[in-house]
Amino acid sequence: MKVVMVEPGQYARIEELDTGLESLQKAVGGLIDCAYPWKDMACVVCNDEGLINGMPLNREVPDYGPIAGPFFVCGIEGENFCSLTDEQADKYKKMFLQPELFVPYKDGLIRLAYDNPALEGAPEGLKKMYELRHNLPELCFCALPELNMVMLTKHGQSGYWPIKHIPEGMSAGEYADSLNQILGVSKAQQAAMMCGSMISWAIPAARPDRYDENGKLKPRDHQRGNKER
Repeated sequence: MKVVMVEPGQYARIEELDTGLESLQKAVGGLIDCAYPWKDMACVVCNDEGLINGMPLNREVPDYGPIAGPFFVCGIEGENFCSLTDEQADKYKKMFLQPELFVPYKDGLIRLAYDNPALEGAPEGLKKMYELRHNLPELCFCALPELNMVMLTKHGQSGYWPIKHIPEGMSAGEYADSLNQILGVSKAQQAAMMCGSMISWAIPAARPDRYDENGKLKPRDHQRGNKER
């Protein structure tokens, strides 16, 4: 059965699943449940206890809401599941392609679709986009330890969005690092993103090659040896 498989932190992909109950349960990590948010002859098959079991939020399903844990989209034929058509498979893969991150923000959640060129299934043109941004991600989390606050920064934009809800037992720095790990953002990229958002994206310090693996500025002699100015 041709489906679109959607897992937290991964790009959506088209794959073949066996129609047996055991195979379907394995795909979603437990008991299955179905949602029918569209008029199209297709449905979402997800984990019935995803939220209860603490599975991470996966994607926002249009006209339905966020779903926790892995799910897949398949076709409907009467009361049975069936393969998606090629057109449906392309449609739903595109709909759910990017992984999404849900972060507590103000009185709710902020939903962030993101790209990570290191993930399997990353779009072909993604690495080129990173090159054009001097190897910087579109999104990044930085910490303001003195305020115990995390800030969300976006490439090319000045300022930041304050993330004030820090999980109990974590510092702002630890929380920012945990979120960046999901996004695939390095310490060097984090340092450059913070500089760009707070000062200017045009200065050399807004490029990750100016920093070491710990996010510290490289010695001046090492920077002079860098071909890119």
